[in-house]
Amino acid sequence: SPLRRLGVTSYLSMLLKFALLILSLCHAAPLPSCESDTSSHCLGDGADLSPEGIEACLQALGEAGRSAGCNAYLSMLAGCGAEIGSGGVCAESHMNGETAACLVQRTPEEQLSEGCRAALPEKEEAKGLYGIYWKDGKRELDEDEVGELVGDELDTYLRWIKRKKGKKTDRGKERDYAVRTAKKAAASKQIVAKAEEAARAAKQAGEGAKAQQEAAMKAAEAAAADAVATDMTKTLKPFTRSNIKAFAAQAVKQVKDEL
Repeated sequence: SPLRRLGVTSYLSMLLKFALLILSLCHAAPLPSCESDTSSHCLGDGADLSPEGIEACLQALGEAGRSAGCNAYLSMLAGCGAEIGSGGVCAESHMNGETAACLVQRTPEEQLSEGCRAALPEKEEAKGLYGIYWKDGKRELDEDEVGELVGDELDTYLRWIKRKKGKKTDRGKERDYAVRTAKKAAASKQIVAKAEEAARAAKQAGEGAKAQQEAAMKAAEAAAADAVATDMTKTLKPFTRSNIKAFAAQAVKQVKDEL
């Protein structure tokens, strides 16, 4: 068995290194990540789960075989070796699985080497869960902040808060919270669907991108208001302007990607 070959201490050390590597590879978007590549190609029966094994697996995929996000992540690691190495400005964050957040979001550019700055992805306007609320580390959000999250970011936060609170949370409160969030998620999908219908109709009518965006926005606003008005439980809070813009943008992107 692995325990007999390596000894308890060595085996646990290997597991710890593997866990740290996975954490470093699994930072959520918009930061560069190799999460999907690792899950799809480097895990499973017979795979070498050591940090070196996973790194070798990712490298063996080649640039064409890896996702754009994974290529960006590996390029960032290669260019920022001094920053994430022993004594580097992001060494501790690298060990804690927050490499990308440290290099891209937390560390002033003047503290990074020229080679590291060149390896970083282009910065976008800070927004969302990782761009704003978790920029300096994970924390609980208030209700207004949670209200700004939609889609995958909302799911990510809810999974994290569930793991964090675990059995300490009162079951009744957990159930109510789950009902509210599930209702919001269902309403969000309906709103996006209505916005997609409007954007698609505008596209089929030969209208340009701006008109499609306006149509999607108008439909999203109407659908959001209707969802709140028809909520019999009165637990669904009004969607913010930021929510509605996100719904419209998601709808327009979906229509744009359609053949």
